[in-house]
Amino acid sequence: MSAASIAWTIAVLETLLAAAALLVLCLRRDRDRAELARTDPLTGLGNRRALAESADPVLAAGRGAGLLLLDLDGFKDVNDTLGHTAGDDVLVQVARLLSATVGGRGRVTRLGGDEFAVLVADPAGAQELEVLAKRLLAALAVGGFHAGTVPLDLSGSIGIALAGQDGRDLGQLLQRADVAMYAAKRARCGVLRYDAATDPHSAGGLELLGQLRQAMEDDQLVLHYQPKVSGDGARLLGFEALVRWEHPRRGLLLPAEFLPHVERTHLIHALTRWTMITALRQAATWRAQGLCTSMAVNVSAVSLDEGLLGVVEEALALARWKPQDLVLEITETAVIADPAGARRTVARLRERGVRVAVDDFGAGSTSLGHLRGLAVHELKIDRQFVAELAAHPEDEVIVSTVIALAHRLGLVVVAEGVETVAAADRLCALGCDELQGYFFARPLPAGAALAWARSEGLAQPAVVELA
Repeated sequence: MSAASIAWTIAVLETLLAAAALLVLCLRRDRDRAELARTDPLTGLGNRRALAESADPVLAAGRGAGLLLLDLDGFKDVNDTLGHTAGDDVLVQVARLLSATVGGRGRVTRLGGDEFAVLVADPAGAQELEVLAKRLLAALAVGGFHAGTVPLDLSGSIGIALAGQDGRDLGQLLQRADVAMYAAKRARCGVLRYDAATDPHSAGGLELLGQLRQAMEDDQLVLHYQPKVSGDGARLLGFEALVRWEHPRRGLLLPAEFLPHVERTHLIHALTRWTMITALRQAATWRAQGLCTSMAVNVSAVSLDEGLLGVVEEALALARWKPQDLVLEITETAVIADPAGARRTVARLRERGVRVAVDDFGAGSTSLGHLRGLAVHELKIDRQFVAELAAHPEDEVIVSTVIALAHRLGLVVVAEGVETVAAADRLCALGCDELQGYFFARPLPAGAALAWARSEGLAQPAVVELA
């Protein structure tokens, strides 16, 4: 080969190599642009487009999928008080925490603002999604967030939608998870699964509300009672009244199926009054029959205002019941939603002699620090930390820490969701004061509750002591 031919060949190869390098550079740029188009620039999480690219093939193949939609509560105050730069820094911290908590079980994306989504492929069912949602809220509660040198406590609300049952495509799942999330925010209960019957944008929601008004007039609402026993399981200490709706077509409905809808209307106040009066009258009847216990009644966050005091006074008078034998259970999210208002109302109840318990502690975002200055008497540890106490050592660490710190604050500790003898024994060893759960008894109608107490030898001799 001549020198000219060699030079020409080299020139051609150099041209081809330069073209290949340019092609690789273009491909990399296209790939990077595509990746940037799927990435949230602030947190590094996937964005709405990435969520669609992950969800669409799963849904199109008919596989199971669940969507969790999380919105931070009151995050606007962080931006307004500390500035958007500080707010962005906190969002980055939240993104890291959510990703670490979810791990390989799902994909976390940021949809915008302080709203995040978690896509879970092939979940075992709604219960798995609810457990994951509660773990995310629990992680937020102990997140240790900072905006510069300012420590922050964050909370959130999560809505859940399940593919196939709540929606067929991503658009429907997002819309319905959004409805559930805002329902959870209004109810201040942390987590809610989508329910078409309580969807304010559906005909079913309006129909359910009309039916509920009639149900209250037709005595379709009933109370079931679940016992609370001493830490060693030897003594019956009280009952918790739990409302049920005997729907003429749908059967027995649990509170989660209708309460979120009720809490958006004035009917919640009428329901609170009915529940308290009915529960205390039943307790007074039991006392005359020899069953002497306290009675606990759940109070919606919406009802935690000055008007509650009048309802309490009326119920105590009608049942001739001692205030110290009434326990009002409020959710932890109700405490942080309006801390000043909660302190005022709880202080007034304490002055009257009524005991107050913080329910579902750990399901939302309250820390023990929030309880400082709040005159509550009891702390109920959420069932998510109790149900698998023996299987998860980290849950035992959380439970034992809460018990120890609560006792230092002078609070009685109640564990709910006790379902096994192993959990009951371990809680007793950890010093938990009271236990509640299916291991002892499910919520029972009034007659069955009395029969259970007698069969367990827990009903006392008939000594009537009226307030």
